[in-house]
Amino acid sequence: MRIARDVLADWVPGAEEGPLSANLIPVRDYSGLNVQDTQLRLWLPDGAKQALTEIGDREGASYTVYLTEFFATYLYGYHELLKMRDTRTGLYEPDPGRGAEPVEDEAPPIEDELGPEYDDPEPEMGKNIFALKIFMPKKMKDGLQQRANRAHVPLGRFARALLCAHLFGRDVGPRRLLGWANGRE
Repeated sequence: MRIARDVLADWVPGAEEGPLSANLIPVRDYSGLNVQDTQLRLWLPDGAKQALTEIGDREGASYTVYLTEFFATYLYGYHELLKMRDTRTGLYEPDPGRGAEPVEDEAPPIEDELGPEYDDPEPEMGKNIFALKIFMPKKMKDGLQQRANRAHVPLGRFARALLCAHLFGRDVGPRRLLGWANGRE
């Protein structure tokens, strides 16, 4: 992931902070998470784009960095994200081949080929008019795709629902995608 070196230097745990526990869950393989080798494309309502821009400005992070960390937290947990930072593994492992460009997907998924007029809008937020494309590790995109498949929705719609819930809470967007069954959690 492309994170400035000075930002990475700030993430080094201080002497007063002990290392995070490593044996709380079974060991996971985070190899390959530092390579942005695929892309995720989705359409966002204007309010979500505005909120994402404001958060990125406040945090000093690009869409790609912010969303990659968000999706990593969703898939692996915040504790694991912090462990990756501390140990310079996973997302934060040094670039294996500096200058390598992200690889375009061979064929974009069906929902990526259609415009926003074919995508369900967030009822509270209006039409999805902002096209967002971020490069991310294929391993993460595959994890998100598995969860979208379980929800029986296209990946773009699933990712948008996650992001809108993250930005505005779980009352915004399709409730069934976020664990609600028949209006109940």
